[in-house]
Amino acid sequence: MGRDLVWCFFVATVVVVAALLPTLTMAGRLELKNEISGVASVRKAKLAVRCRSNEDDLGWDMIKPKQSRVWTFTTMNMWPFQKTEFRCQFRSGFGTTNEDVLTVFSVKGGFRKECGVGGDECFWVAKRDGLYLRRIVKDGGGDSRKKYVDVLKSKWVWKW
Repeated sequence: MGRDLVWCFFVATVVVVAALLPTLTMAGRLELKNEISGVASVRKAKLAVRCRSNEDDLGWDMIKPKQSRVWTFTTMNMWPFQKTEFRCQFRSGFGTTNEDVLTVFSVKGGFRKECGVGGDECFWVAKRDGLYLRRIVKDGGGDSRKKYVDVLKSKWVWKW
């Protein structure tokens, strides 16, 4: 009877792991977009961004108005290995974000739900008055366009 119990436990474990496998890793997408407008000086409208993940420092990048940067990556979603996270610093001609480093993508603690429908892609938008999370509220369906709302996450502040 002891061997039968071990065998049943082994089979149940394999079935559970196989059922979870498709959700262990997913494709993630992060987009940072500069929509700062209504500024006479192009220099003031530029957005300086420095992002890093758990493993990589992506360095500083300058995003001009009406441009964006996109990163795609694979996320690890199985507890206790939920570790995919991207953090960024932002600087504009209007200041910086309230927090020096802002988490812009994470598989932890429901963060992905904030990004909206699907949760595997997060869009951040810099505007004249601050930094917004572009939350997807409808995934287009038959209509190829996504519906979204911009949620202000940080006003620009001067810290220098």
